[in-house]
Amino acid sequence: MHTSAPHSRPLVLAAAMIMIGSGFLTAAPAHAAGAINFAPKVDSPSGGQFPSWGPGPSAIGTVTADFDGDGEPDIVAADFQGAGPILMTGKGDGRFNSGTRVGGVGTGFGAVGVGDLNGDGKPDVVAQAWTTIATFVNNGDGTFRTAGKYPTLEGAQQEVIVADADGDGKADVLSLVPAGVQTWLSHGDGTLAAGPTSVIPGVAAAFTVGKFNADNKIDLAINNDALQQVHVFTGDGDGGFTRRGASTSGLITEDVRAGDFDGDGIDDVITADSFSFSTTLLLSDGQGGFKKTDRIAASGLGPTSIVTADFNKDGKLDAAMSAVLNSKMVIFTGNGGTVGKTGDFDVTPQPQTPVVADFDGDGKLDIVVAGSANAVSFLKNVS
Repeated sequence: MHTSAPHSRPLVLAAAMIMIGSGFLTAAPAHAAGAINFAPKVDSPSGGQFPSWGPGPSAIGTVTADFDGDGEPDIVAADFQGAGPILMTGKGDGRFNSGTRVGGVGTGFGAVGVGDLNGDGKPDVVAQAWTTIATFVNNGDGTFRTAGKYPTLEGAQQEVIVADADGDGKADVLSLVPAGVQTWLSHGDGTLAAGPTSVIPGVAAAFTVGKFNADNKIDLAINNDALQQVHVFTGDGDGGFTRRGASTSGLITEDVRAGDFDGDGIDDVITADSFSFSTTLLLSDGQGGFKKTDRIAASGLGPTSIVTADFNKDGKLDAAMSAVLNSKMVIFTGNGGTVGKTGDFDVTPQPQTPVVADFDGDGKLDIVVAGSANAVSFLKNVS
């Protein structure tokens, strides 16, 4: 599991190698038959100081948006050992310019989120460290000003997501804390006020936002590493959330993402299970619980983070997961309620949190992922 201690990633790698050596995992063949395919990686140097296990101890350490207003997707990556997050502006062909500092707020910021915090139509940045959340308001030209810093405690990892939690049209912030998720309500100017906390009976390691019932309020799914479960919370509409159902995930799940895999209009959950080398798809029942659980065993060597997208434009949701032990992006093709591993692709060493966008303007969704070599890899979608 990603934690804030500098030695945590080597411990994960060592434990993982023990499991591999004991016959726990059987590797699947790469590039199995399927419609989803990517060209060989193209790397861009970050100009940052990424630590040895990637951009930071976070379920989401990289985000994408057009931060400088030139019409091309850029990325912001957490720089755990640097002085703050790094902006890498896109060149429009899958390559990126060397990074510039979003803001100098100190070391230890391993999680980043993106959203319009002040309602001016420009994507702003929020970041989390061990004991601090910081917000950065975008000037519109790729530079930022620090709007606020707030005391907090991280959970088993760091994670921040920007979403309108109370339905007032302003972008709020949700952050991981030791036993759940903290709501931070927006003043509409880039500053925040502490709101309620959604508590789980255990240790919170990752979370996602989605639609888990039919009321159109933002909901949560929080992974519990103590019980190895994913808990669903439905939104109350005021920034608070009510705990509903749960279902088993894998061993030390490091990331959970929402997406409608079975096409019923309600989001499901897919996980990256670090110590069980698996991926778990949890199908929602539309009432805040789950009706079916599918485990994809031997799906990656050291899974860390996962994203969802329709890579082959067949109307069915797919997924891509980073694997730190063999530096791969693992691709899962959706079949309308199930997913299957259909390929893996070399990327920068020890990849962490992938992001998806059309980075080269060809109308297809590509992947960019940061890793330990102070670089990001671009995978061009050639499906």
